Amino acid sequence: MANLASRYVALFKESNYGQTPAVPVYIYGEVDEESMSQDFELIDRADITRYGKRKTVVGTYRASGDVSCALQGDEFCGRLIGAVFGSNSQSGAGPYVNTLSETSDEANYPSFNVVVGRDGREHRFLGQTIDSISLGANINEYVMLSASFTGAGEDNSAEHALAAPTASDLHTEDAFHFKNAYVNFSSKKAGTNWSDKIKSVEIEFTLNRDMDNAYALGHTTTCRAPPPQMREISGSIEFNQVLNSGDIEGSEPFYDQLSDGLLVDGTSTNPALSLRFEGATNEFLVVNIYKIQFEQPSSNVAGRDTQTLSVGFYALFDETEGAMSDAVWSTNDSTDILS
Repeated sequence: MANLASRYVALFKESNYGQTPAVPVYIYGEVDEESMSQDFELIDRADITRYGKRKTVVGTYRASGDVSCALQGDEFCGRLIGAVFGSNSQSGAGPYVNTLSETSDEANYPSFNVVVGRDGREHRFLGQTIDSISLGANINEYVMLSASFTGAGEDNSAEHALAAPTASDLHTEDAFHFKNAYVNFSSKKAGTNWSDKIKSVEIEFTLNRDMDNAYALGHTTTCRAPPPQMREISGSIEFNQVLNSGDIEGSEPFYDQLSDGLLVDGTSTNPALSLRFEGATNEFLVVNIYKIQFEQPSSNVAGRDTQTLSVGFYALFDETEGAMSDAVWSTNDSTDILS
């Protein structure tokens, strides 16, 4: 019988790829929706003695899906963000400041059991790795975090009992929202001089996991973490007005610059673009992108509607910094988000 109170999403950090920890520790998230599911290949064959296929066998299994939630300063969100960087240095003792940096060693990226409670049963998806995460802020909305997983198949070895979270398992503070979302361009890095011309912003980190080379003979599902390939960071910004050269007070890019293919080469101390999202006291996320290529902007008019400006961008590898980005995750939770 369905139990509508038993809906949840949690993570188990894996010590060994594709295995449930001996003593699973549930890291619950306040998730809005999930789409985790298993898929498998069917191998079939036909021969000249029959006019149709007559034999089949189940081939490789895999599972994947998305999880979406409002960004907040809990361990669940922290682990998703940490999973696309791979290296963390924690300091402080409340707040705990996690300084995240990119890693070139794929072994540093974590894998998880993604655990989903669906009314009458808990589903466990093993060997799940983060393929991408996206962060987005819009006027009058919560800051949203979406994570895409891919990896091994579902564990159907048993009917896993539901383990719905209690109040003590969930974050006590509210999520981050638009009021404390800021975008900073290059020379505006110092102090709190953030741009006041941003209507919305979205950024996505993608690891481009290679599923094909995560399988091996003798295995029906992935036997290694799908290796990350080319790292990509991209996004879009919508301004609340058109930006021509005479409209700029700070260092926002204006239309003529963007139309010429503006490339901004910053540093770790003066990034080309910084995003800051804040929640409760001592809870915030700062994302710094060192080097950015802007795409062709869009700025059209319709009737007497206000003219706005939208532009996409993507990050480049900065040779001087030896990386593309970094992040700072501040929380009141002492757990190392990559432990």
